[in-house]
Amino acid sequence: MKAINHKYYGDDVRWFLGTVVDNSPPAGLEGRIRIRIYGVHNESVNEIPQADLPWAQVMTPSDTFGVSGYGTSCSILPGALVFGIFLDGIGSQLPLVLGSLPRIEYPTNVQAAGRDDIATNPFSLVFTQSNADAIDPIEIFEGPLADKLTAAYFFIDNGYNAKEASSIVGVLEAASKLETGQYGDNFGIAAWNVFSDRWKRFSAYTARLEPAKKLTDFDAQLIYVLHELKTTHTIAHSKLKAAKEITGSLSGVRVDGITTKTNGQVAALIKYYISNSIEVSQSLAEGIANRIYNSLGAR
Repeated sequence: MKAINHKYYGDDVRWFLGTVVDNSPPAGLEGRIRIRIYGVHNESVNEIPQADLPWAQVMTPSDTFGVSGYGTSCSILPGALVFGIFLDGIGSQLPLVLGSLPRIEYPTNVQAAGRDDIATNPFSLVFTQSNADAIDPIEIFEGPLADKLTAAYFFIDNGYNAKEASSIVGVLEAASKLETGQYGDNFGIAAWNVFSDRWKRFSAYTARLEPAKKLTDFDAQLIYVLHELKTTHTIAHSKLKAAKEITGSLSGVRVDGITTKTNGQVAALIKYYISNSIEVSQSLAEGIANRIYNSLGAR
């Protein structure tokens, strides 16, 4: 008697490693993260745009409820290295993330301090790359919005959505006019105060990018803004992610005695990212951010 052909669903398990590029999924895909998988997706955003990458499901711990409305949400951030399996095996279209793996994403404090400890720290060798895990700014635009669009696409390429990227650039433009040199007591696109600890950290960080990049380079400063949002200013990053619109106040509005959350991305960045010593017009920053957003063609 001839056996009936059959195939067990788990026979062709295939595992993967990938980098998270976005953790703010659209409605209906809550709890998922967008990933670029090694060996499956080309690293070039021109050949495989971020919009074409899959939204992977994420396995939650066994001590969560596992049903809608209960338990915890996924907290994996863009830039994280993740491990998982494909639910459809060799088809490789249904990724399931099982967890994240620790890794060094930016120069360490030892590197930033310029200490010579090559014997004990291989990362203290000349740091010629801007950032091993970040996509460098690509200057391909022309016209009055060239720098703003370059900056916006840089943040999009590194995990932010179009509104978030536009808000970041709008606030930077309103704070500094994207000047990369010194003006008064401030320096660069984020208006770093030259007498502050932030300035010291910025100087030490960019020193590690030499000779490929200099302190006054626009792309080097963009890279450090990204670094701050992912390290020293994670509260600004989280507030930006929590706010869904470019415009809006931080206090919210009261409707029938109930406070409605209308936190704007620009307002959050002005409060939690820009130094308190800098006066930034929220309406100006929102106007710039909206022009950038419309120029991106994002809807």
